[in-house]
Amino acid sequence: ARAMPLLENIGKHAGQPNEICLQVTQIEGRGDELHDRGLKALYERSKSGDPMDFLRGKEIYDHLEQVIDCFDDVCNQIQAVVIEHA
Repeated sequence: ARAMPLLENIGKHAGQPNEICLQVTQIEGRGDELHDRGLKALYERSKSGDPMDFLRGKEIYDHLEQVIDCFDDVCNQIQAVVIEHA
């Protein structure tokens, strides 16, 4: 939401969308780490409990990770627009 209005005048604001996208990319990387740690914790808990708990939890973690990936994909498109018009 912060980056889109800046694209109206790319020449004037070229650095700001890139900075926003860098932040999103860092968040996406952190999301990947949390996804992996979460799955590991779910697996450890499922050893002594219901295996379905692991499958349900994995579905939730996977959906959240996909959402974060989509934000990163949007940033890749924004950066492509900035490069193309700068």
